[in-house]
Amino acid sequence: MSEKKSKVYAVEGVTFDKVSFSFVNDKLIGVSERTARNNTFKPISPSDPDFNTLINSNQAKRAFNIATEGPNQTAYRQEDQTIDFASNEEVTSFYTDKKKAFDNAGFIDNDFDKPKAIAYATGSTGTTGGGESGYNPEAKGSQLYAYPFDIDLKQDHLKITRHEYLRSSINASKPPSLEGFGEGPLGGEVAMQGTDTELQRGITNVKAVRGGSVLGKLKGSVILPMPKVTDVNAADWGKSELNAQGMAAAGLASKLIGQPGETPDERERRLAAFQQLKDERGGEQGGSVRRKTTGAVYNQIVAKTAGTLLGTDLNADTVLARQGGTVLNPNAEMLFQGPALRDFTFKYRMIARSQKEGVMIRNIIRFLKLGMAPKFRSSTYLKSPDVFSLEYRRGSGEAGILDTVNRFSPGGLALTSINTDYAPNSYWSAYQDSQPVEITMDLNFVELRPIYYNDQALSPTSSVGY
Repeated sequence: MSEKKSKVYAVEGVTFDKVSFSFVNDKLIGVSERTARNNTFKPISPSDPDFNTLINSNQAKRAFNIATEGPNQTAYRQEDQTIDFASNEEVTSFYTDKKKAFDNAGFIDNDFDKPKAIAYATGSTGTTGGGESGYNPEAKGSQLYAYPFDIDLKQDHLKITRHEYLRSSINASKPPSLEGFGEGPLGGEVAMQGTDTELQRGITNVKAVRGGSVLGKLKGSVILPMPKVTDVNAADWGKSELNAQGMAAAGLASKLIGQPGETPDERERRLAAFQQLKDERGGEQGGSVRRKTTGAVYNQIVAKTAGTLLGTDLNADTVLARQGGTVLNPNAEMLFQGPALRDFTFKYRMIARSQKEGVMIRNIIRFLKLGMAPKFRSSTYLKSPDVFSLEYRRGSGEAGILDTVNRFSPGGLALTSINTDYAPNSYWSAYQDSQPVEITMDLNFVELRPIYYNDQALSPTSSVGY
């Protein structure tokens, strides 16, 4: 019999966010995790510590009842009854087959004696030449391209994957987090949305919650040689000035609204630091400082009023500087303004060594141009272009992502420009079929959401992070 897949369930107490159960011959045979990149399902290994928890969960029993009995609820297995499982050999064989299919869906098969695996990969969208044609951007299938034609995936390379733009939330800028149940040591630092006390205490059972992303249906992939690798992580800090009058207003506002987003632990530390500073200053906090502030505010009001009465622009700094060579202290500081979005530029020089490789180069250029083009819906609306995910890799699977260089935002990237030079040597040079001998291609990507502390902390400890 064919495989039956359940709907997606959330199971508490496991590290997987959403899972689906598989049944063959009315027996539970496997569990798959819904991935964030392209909403495909990755099989969960029977040796995973959470596997037994999943197959013995109430959600597994509910899925089993629906798969085997359909709407006949009177035949459903009850809480004190068990469901039917496939044998260990069948479960292992099913997982192996599903794992191979999952890996092949996202990575080019490294068998270059069969050109159709790469150069003539068409999915179900068309023929060699780009795959997508006509006016149907929703066509099913995906393309798989690589340059050079015989690139070895066991060597370091850049993988560019194209996805449909899909929003699952109005806020796609959220970082990943861990939701925990119970207390106890975890060992190592755990990034969570909470207080430092919670971080130090740790959580015994955690469930990873992925951050914001707009990566939808997989459209295809391009494999290119390893480029020059650089990354720039930045935060936006700006100069802020606040004179005595502004400081007084800020102090009043702080008392009225408190500290937005402050946890109880952070509030306790802030008040302790304030009290320590107050003790060190002694009586000055409520005495001379307050009098000086009041005097400064008074000077500003008088100067502004006098200037208004006489029809001139007069401020307190001008008056104080001319009278005694002093000005109001601007209390200048550099304050955090917000995160900065990273951009990446890659430059490739592609030379066609054969007619097939020339076709491959044209396919890659067309594939990327299609991905960055906005989609016309009407004279009123346009649909967003496709988005991309980037990975530096060597091999397949999660272990194939390089730890020695930066990772890219899991929220996706936009291809903002592609600059193609068909005559980089300043003169036209082509083969008999008019394929340029050499082409240079400059790609510029921008990440769609910032990299947060949680992203960095949840990345593998053996890696350099994002």
